[in-house]
Amino acid sequence: MARSTVHYADNTTNNLLKKLHNKLRPAGTPVQRVEYIIELLLLRLFEVKLRQDADFKPLIPIFKSEEHAGLLFSSLLVASNDDILPRLNTKIFPFYGNIVREARAVLQINPAPKLQDQLVLLEEVFGSSNFTSAVQSGNMREILDLVAQIDEQLILKSDLLGDAVESALSETGGTKDLGLFRTPDHIRQFMVGLVQPRIDDELLDPAAGTGGFMFDAYEYVMQGVARDASWPGTRSHPELAEWFKNHFASRKAVMPSTAQTTDFYRRGVMGIEYLGVIRKMAAVNFYIRGLNPANILKGDSLALFKKEYHPATKSAILANPPFGAERDQESYPDVWADYPRESETTILFVKLMLETLKKHGRCAVVVSEGFMTWDQNSARALRSELLQEANLRAIISLPQGIFVSKGGQGPKTSILYFEKGEPTREVWFYKVTNDGYTMGTTRKAQPGCQLVEALDLFHGYVAKGKTPPESRHAFSIPTEWIRQVDPRIKDRIRAETRVEIAQKAAEDRAKLEEKLAARLAAKKLTPAERDAQLAEHTLAWENKLHATIAQRIEREHLISFNLPNHRGALTPEQKAAWDGLKASGFGERTALDELWAKLQKADLDELPSLLTQLEPASALQLDIARSVLSARSPDELAQAPQLMALAKALAQKSNFQRVKLGDVASPVSDPVRPDTQETYRLVTIKLYGRGVIIRSELRGDEIKGCRWFRVREGQLVYSKIDARHGAFGLIPSELDGAIVTSEFPVLALDEERIDPLFAARLLGDPAFYSQIEAMVAGASGRRRVEIEDVLGIEIPLPTPNEQTVIVEQLKTVSDLHSRIREIEQTTAASIANLWNS
Repeated sequence: MARSTVHYADNTTNNLLKKLHNKLRPAGTPVQRVEYIIELLLLRLFEVKLRQDADFKPLIPIFKSEEHAGLLFSSLLVASNDDILPRLNTKIFPFYGNIVREARAVLQINPAPKLQDQLVLLEEVFGSSNFTSAVQSGNMREILDLVAQIDEQLILKSDLLGDAVESALSETGGTKDLGLFRTPDHIRQFMVGLVQPRIDDELLDPAAGTGGFMFDAYEYVMQGVARDASWPGTRSHPELAEWFKNHFASRKAVMPSTAQTTDFYRRGVMGIEYLGVIRKMAAVNFYIRGLNPANILKGDSLALFKKEYHPATKSAILANPPFGAERDQESYPDVWADYPRESETTILFVKLMLETLKKHGRCAVVVSEGFMTWDQNSARALRSELLQEANLRAIISLPQGIFVSKGGQGPKTSILYFEKGEPTREVWFYKVTNDGYTMGTTRKAQPGCQLVEALDLFHGYVAKGKTPPESRHAFSIPTEWIRQVDPRIKDRIRAETRVEIAQKAAEDRAKLEEKLAARLAAKKLTPAERDAQLAEHTLAWENKLHATIAQRIEREHLISFNLPNHRGALTPEQKAAWDGLKASGFGERTALDELWAKLQKADLDELPSLLTQLEPASALQLDIARSVLSARSPDELAQAPQLMALAKALAQKSNFQRVKLGDVASPVSDPVRPDTQETYRLVTIKLYGRGVIIRSELRGDEIKGCRWFRVREGQLVYSKIDARHGAFGLIPSELDGAIVTSEFPVLALDEERIDPLFAARLLGDPAFYSQIEAMVAGASGRRRVEIEDVLGIEIPLPTPNEQTVIVEQLKTVSDLHSRIREIEQTTAASIANLWNS
């Protein structure tokens, strides 16, 4: 599984949590240590609530009695080391494990419903608590002091328990044991900003984790009433926090009624979590914020559907479901009768969300990039359903570095936003390249957070049913383009299928005629009956032909959500030629299949009005225009100057602007003097464009000679010695902060003009490094290529939009390769199990 690359806690809290883990190390696994931390934090929180929460203050008299003295967290801070563990195990845990009974005794009535819900959680947590002897008593004083140092307000306003998990994830085995896929605070807040939950909503996260989405949604609703600028606070990117501050300031405050508040507490916020220890953390987070802890269910969301919660019951869903997780049971017919055995859990969870939403309900969900183009029938069917049964308003592409796994960079992800109840007219695509943090394993806030612009455009245009202006990062795609299949492919399918079926039909007819002839000779069949059976045979094969063609064409409906692939891009010269053709007048809009048929048969004078019915902003329709014109002879086109001009312009598709590499890249230098006490990662570059990898890890006192330089994610490096063999590569997130020698020059890219992933692929291509080979021809094979030589090489530079299309295609191929590797590994494991069984 994976974890976020954003450090959630501030440095002080993060260090305190790490120290807690170290002190508790003898107590067991990272999971066990997290549970101990939860229990100690909860003891402290209970005492905080006694002071601050009006619902809890009636319980104060309990702790003034001699019998219950010493049962609060603060009393442990003055206890002796030898007394702490026995007091916890024999007095404190048993007391809180029966806190409802104790509350009834002092109140002399049942606690108020909200208070009782929270006390029930305390009983659940402490009912089985026990600090084993592995928790060294000598450390308990230090452990309690560390818990006492954590900022009280931080506990009340943030997912501190999630921070404790995040610390555990860095431990050996922590990721495996906890299986948590945590969403960064600012991404959660951004998604809440898309959905804009209300107090009359019923919210759900079917993969709740520690409850972050749900308590962020709750805090958003409460901020709409309180207006105290306490959310999202310091645990957000400053530009995003400022956006929310202005957002709330511009809205009229509406005080909810008591009935609304009560209903929101009872039913407004719900989550489901599979893992017991994580579910416990989510429930404690609900307790901290005064939400109903009982609304966090434990179990498999896919199995609980129609049992614990029901279709069309939730008005808003926010989630980051597990990708490729192992299913809890063999099939889920309640979620999807057509594909109950679907193995990809992302597909099942998105289907679940669509089914769970009420009409007009809103959903923002994180999905892996592969979801956009997976070609299994279930994925196609679900993407089609999202377009037909919901208004898929937006697909927001997130940067690759937001998540990272122990094996390196995590999955590329996107956010889908949809509303149930009416079909999609168009989908808005927004590509985030700057989420407000630098890329790499240690992410730091940086200016230019695009999430702010995305929220402005979404609510200013998309949510109102308007089309936002196009930009380098954003554009809209009509649903019909997503559903279209190339009519040329359809023609090919029809032609190939007719030949195939005709051959099979002829062979089958020959057998039938032989059989019928024998029966006719034996006078068991009349000529009329023979002719009738042959006619039936012809009709049956004709029907089979049409059915096979329909099935194969349907198979071509990928319904790809990789929206850049649907978008055409015209150079200025091509646009001018197209505008010149449009000046001759427009034809009446015709369906694409019918238009393609007309274009193939059209006379020269009919072509202009037919071509103007095509939309050049569609990649498919632009390519059709290109193929139609390329099929005409130059002599024929010479008779129509506007068509000739357009044909020449479109034929120049590959003639991109050429610039020197130095125009879009510049040398950077970040010298490092190795510290003898630190460990450094040294990198090298594989040949033939195969990327940058770690060479070794050395302590500073083991690094000898040379000048060393630090590299950052997204920078381009090359080897002076092996440049002629394609030793160029992009620094990946997992090698951010690594070091190289002066033999590996480092280049910073102008990302406004060239996409780093496009640059890495371009410079790793033989067409590029063969120029270097020619440059050093005749010299020693060990000749170094200096940076001035490299920067002087000319490269083709497509427009940013064209680069985006190329990069998205590369990512699709990468996702497919990853998927194939996963299948190969799963198959190998299955076969191994067969041999071992």
